[in-house]
Parts: sequence; C-alpha cells; structure tokens
Amino acid sequence: MLTRRTYVGEHQFNSRSKSKQKKPESEVVVVAVPALIDTKVFDAVQGQLQARNPKIVPPRVVSGPTLLTGICYYAQCGRAMTIRTGKSGRYRYYACSIKARQGETGCAGRAIPMETLDTLVASHIEQRLLQPERLQEILASMLSHRQERLERRREHIAELTKRATEADQRLRRLYDAIESGVADITDPSLKERIDGLKAIRDQAQADIARAQTSLATSGEDAVTPAMVARFADIARKRMRIEGGGYRRVHLRAPDQRVEVGAKEVRIIGSKGDLLRTLAALSGGKTATLGVPGCG
Repeated sequence: MLTRRTYVGEHQFNSRSKSKQKKPESEVVVVAVPALIDTKVFDAVQGQLQARNPKIVPPRVVSGPTLLTGICYYAQCGRAMTIRTGKSGRYRYYACSIKARQGETGCAGRAIPMETLDTLVASHIEQRLLQPERLQEILASMLSHRQERLERRREHIAELTKRATEADQRLRRLYDAIESGVADITDPSLKERIDGLKAIRDQAQADIARAQTSLATSGEDAVTPAMVARFADIARKRMRIEGGGYRRVHLRAPDQRVEVGAKEVRIIGSKGDLLRTLAALSGGKTATLGVPGCG
C-alpha cells in the first residue's frame, strides 16, 4: 500500500505477468486516476522506506548515521532525494527520486555523494547554527513576541480576576440587603440579578483557571541564555557518533528540510520547533533534548 503509485494518481497497468513476475518498465502502462495523496508526501515515504530497508541499507545505518533521508529534496522539482548506490554498494549517493524512476524526461536531476552532503549539512549546523550567539539571534524576535503574549495573558487574567471580584462583591451587598430587610427576597427581579452576577463570577473564575493553566504549562518563559548555551553544547556533542558519522535524531530540531540546488544547499528549519526543544530543557528532558526520534 505504501509503495503503490495509484494513490498519487498514476495507476500502473500490466505491471506483472500471470505468474506474478514483474514486467519490464517498457511494458507497463500508466493510467491517470484521481490522486488521494500528495506526491511530496508519497516521495517522502519512499525515502523513509528505502532508508530503513535492511536489504538496501544496513541496520547500523537505519538506526542513525543515514542522516538526511526523509528530509532531503531536489530544489528543481521539489521531490525527495533517496539513497542510490554504485560499485556494488561501495559508493552511496543522494539522488533525485523522479529521475531515478522516470529518467531525464521526469527531471534532469542530480546525484551527490552521501558523505559529501552529510558533512556539508552537519558541519554548517554544528559550526554556524549551534552557536549560542547565533541561536539567540535567530530566536530573538520569537522570544520577544512570546514574552509579549505572556504579558497579555497576565493582563487578561488580571481583568478576569477584577471582573470576578466585582461580581462577588455585588452579590455580597445584595445578600446583606436581604438579611437587613432592605431588599425583598420574593422580588423576581432580585433573583434575576443574583443569578446574573453568579453567572458572571463563575464564568470569570473558570476562564481564570484555564488561563493560569495555559500560562503555567507554556514553558515559554523558561528559555534563558544559559539554556540556549546548554542546548548548543549538548547538541554538538551528541550529534557525532564515535568513529565517524552523525546521529540524525539530534539534527531534527534545527533541520526539517534540506533542498539541494545546482549551486547551493538550503537548510530549512522551524523556529517554533527550536524554541520548543529549548523549553523542554526546563522540564529536565535532556535525554533527547525534546527532539523527535526517528521511529
């Protein structure tokens, strides 16, 4: 199911013989059908499957050192770059998946040695991005905006608290008036006022509880310059594997997509994921630095 191209709108007819043997590509007829899955998603899945297939990639590579499978794309066509081998597996490359399947009619494509691209990307992240000053520069505007949102939440909680207090005080005055005989407890309008004030007070108190829970669990105010430096130091140390290679799990926070072009390689990441990773340190989650595992 995960490899069937029918789901991306390309149903392959006459692909196997009566004996279930796979026919040559020249005999396969591709029929256009309604697509159910985005092609980029499909290509990403193929890259993941190939990277984790022990018949193609040794288990020691599946568990970590195959760095960019699933996040590497060729800029010209936007499709995934998957692992290809040469010289009976002695050489390994990231190559455009479209060109590998369709030839140059699908995409001119390109291939780049795996070690070359891995080293280029990892070195840039290690030497340029994973520096405390650079991380603080990247996250400065986001931290500032989040601090502003925290202040607005606190102001909102203060307004709700004032509303709940005022409603409660008015209720107390009404109860005092009833006890002193100034107000008639049988008056229908009095009951409506009491019910209305109770509703205002209770709703404000419920809103306060939700806002305080959100504020307490956000973790956004826990990110400090010291935590940024700590994250950078741990990530640089854990990214490398003794004896060579890299652990891709520790590149996922700063690096979600690598685009290979004709003259440049673009590394694209999410500031939000970086910030959440940093915030995870405040809860003592240092084992993975809050970075998703490769599964």
